[in-house]
Amino acid sequence: MSDAIKFDLCCAARILFRAGLSAGNAGHLSVSVGSNRMLVNRFGPSFATLTPNDILICDYQGSVLDGQGAVNETIHLHGVIHRYNPGIVAVVHTHPPAVVTFGTFRKVPEIYDQESCLLAGEVSVIEEEYSGIAASEERVRPMALALAKTRAVVLPNHGAITTAADIQQATILMLLLEGMAQRNLAVAAAARATGWTPKPIASEIALRTKREIASKIAFQQPLWHDLVSRLKQSDAELFVQRPEGAAA
Repeated sequence: MSDAIKFDLCCAARILFRAGLSAGNAGHLSVSVGSNRMLVNRFGPSFATLTPNDILICDYQGSVLDGQGAVNETIHLHGVIHRYNPGIVAVVHTHPPAVVTFGTFRKVPEIYDQESCLLAGEVSVIEEEYSGIAASEERVRPMALALAKTRAVVLPNHGAITTAADIQQATILMLLLEGMAQRNLAVAAAARATGWTPKPIASEIALRTKREIASKIAFQQPLWHDLVSRLKQSDAELFVQRPEGAAA
């Protein structure tokens, strides 16, 4: 099972890179695999080149328990989140460009389209000023507390975190969050150019749409399989030694 999760972590990282949601070799993915245990990507490789050999088992304090390589101190972000929120299995942290831009306004994005309805009530913004890299519990605690209430958190001047029951869903939420921020920036630009006033989808309608999509359309697995199928074409070498049970 851990081999399949490692492979899915690599797929998630490369999907995020292919979508333009990573910066350099920054960012972390984690999946909690037991009490005080998590699978994480080692420090060094970017999301673009991650392989299963780059996935380590660490405790929540950031000590490497199994695997070849090391992590840097910012992996504490994941440990604190998992420790404060035992129900969170998967955590994605990266620096999506539109989210970073929109995050400078310190506002929760409006919902302007159907896809963004899937994030209705799921996004919050850390109100505190940017204070440097998220490497200490003091800096990470507000993020962990916010993630107890919403599955996505915007970190102003920094990036974003999404959480879910598995790495597939957490990755899809990050893609949706970036699309949501892109739409908000596009609508703001159009409003300036035309002088028109945009009208977001009302919150009650967005929440109803979210429930309807969740109840009537099993969107996660078909979307994940489609993303992985695209990845097979661009990153064929990753699939040479795909473990049994990993995403097809």
